[in-house]
Amino acid sequence: MTPEFAIALALTLVAGLCQGTFGLGMRRFAPLAWEALWLIFSIVGMLVLPITAASFAVPDPLAAIAAAPRDAVAKCAVFAFIWGVSSITFGLALNYLGVSLGYGIAVGLAAAVGSLIPLFQLPDAWSRPATPWIILGNAIMVGGVAVVTWAGIVRDGEIARGGQDVAGIQRGRLFWIGLAFCLFSAFGAAMLNVAFAAAQPIAEAAIRQGAAPHNASLACWVAVFASGVIPNAGYALWLLCTKGTFRTYAAPRALKGYGWALFTAVLWFAALALYGQGAAMMGDLGTSLAWTMFLAISLVVSGGWGIGTGEWRGMPSPLRILIAGDAVLLVSWIVLGYANSLR
Repeated sequence: MTPEFAIALALTLVAGLCQGTFGLGMRRFAPLAWEALWLIFSIVGMLVLPITAASFAVPDPLAAIAAAPRDAVAKCAVFAFIWGVSSITFGLALNYLGVSLGYGIAVGLAAAVGSLIPLFQLPDAWSRPATPWIILGNAIMVGGVAVVTWAGIVRDGEIARGGQDVAGIQRGRLFWIGLAFCLFSAFGAAMLNVAFAAAQPIAEAAIRQGAAPHNASLACWVAVFASGVIPNAGYALWLLCTKGTFRTYAAPRALKGYGWALFTAVLWFAALALYGQGAAMMGDLGTSLAWTMFLAISLVVSGGWGIGTGEWRGMPSPLRILIAGDAVLLVSWIVLGYANSLR
């Protein structure tokens, strides 16, 4: 294992730790309304932090974006905007499918689609020895997601039988509506990585300015989120206006909500920034390799937080299924790590 390979894996691992942890802030933002949290999250996580980080690491991020081919910047903007819209529809999908099933479908498809689209955009993809292993690693990852999802469904069933309310799976037409939302959300979530891959000419322009190759990826996120923030912040503003929840910004103990909103935004952007650096160090296959590894470890970490916070307490059967699913996800890491050694 080369030092560069080890650093790339370490960055991807830490990125997954951050991604699996940032969701804790989504549960503790009271007394802020959800849309109040989301507006702070969107502005800080998608504008302030990307621009600040890129300004420190790249001589002139805006000049790098301007120097990139217009079609690359346009593709990046379109894919990022789709991702932004899918962030909104994902919440609707969970209302119809339940958290366990909806999250499982979305993450599994987002991992596979987000990894394989950049892979097959390479003209010599099928001639590379790593390609079959990347496909296998993605298949194993999707299998692990399916097992983790099943664990959540079994857990929800036990909770429901215990007399507690669970936002579960709808039936009939509502189920199909929820599934349509979920499939679009999964496709849209994958577009975040596709947008990042499309923005690589921006990183190349940043390198020509003198930026380190692994830091040049930070300029890409500026372009990605300049488009992705529009639907996210716009939807939050629309809810704040229509529901009259601007007042929650001045509610008693609102500082607590501000703190968790900032925690969420910082950890979320840190996850993507580190993922981008790890992917850059893996070469032109980085967005295919690191994306799946990134999401796989984030699922393991989020499951660990769920165990630590008592979500699986008193339910040994679903917990065993969860641990089995996590083991499958870790196998996908090994397979993709081997694929990276073949590039």
